[in-house]
Amino acid sequence: MNKLKVFLFALPIIWVSCTRTETVNPEKDSGSIVLNDSSEFNGRLFVYTYDFFTNNRLAADVYLYTQYEDIQRDLFLYYKRTQSNTAEADFGYLLQGNYYVVSRSNNRSDTSLVQVLGKREVKRNVYLK
Repeated sequence: MNKLKVFLFALPIIWVSCTRTETVNPEKDSGSIVLNDSSEFNGRLFVYTYDFFTNNRLAADVYLYTQYEDIQRDLFLYYKRTQSNTAEADFGYLLQGNYYVVSRSNNRSDTSLVQVLGKREVKRNVYLK
């Protein structure tokens, strides 16, 4: 009888812990972007997307990764969608370090490494082939 009581008590806990959690959806905002910062260890990152062949601004999905292996796993840190008129993705203030930027649009893509330095504004142009 005691085993039955333990089982009935544990069943709701097991049920809740085994339910499926929400997966990351790039259509939603990937997190809060810090737009005001005074730390000496943070720098601001802007990414601009262009068509490789025409050099025109291009609307694209821009992903920010901390490691190259994360690109293969699709574990991005931030996601932004640019507009064709500005072609700008503002990732706000990031901790200084190296980041990978992957831009995608209509079966075209570009991967780039960018270094964010403290108290600096970094602007990276990417050209999608």
